[in-house]
Amino acid sequence: MIIKIKSWFVDGSNKTGCRFIVVDAYNDFKPLRYYFSNGFVELFSTEEQEKLFTGIDVDQKLETRLLFFDLIVLAG
Repeated sequence: MIIKIKSWFVDGSNKTGCRFIVVDAYNDFKPLRYYFSNGFVELFSTEEQEKLFTGIDVDQKLETRLLFFDLIVLAG
């Protein structure tokens, strides 16, 4: 499914003007492995940075991680 979504955004007839796909993935091994294997990267390099940005207390568990995929790599 993620391959279909990526292809749709870089198709010449798609005029949405999107450059990035951003997801809020469950902070668990399987979902993160899925997105990483499909070329997504973390928006923040550490969970502490993400907690600070999103206003989550440093003692709380980070339930999700913000990840993105840069569609420019497919447009070339």
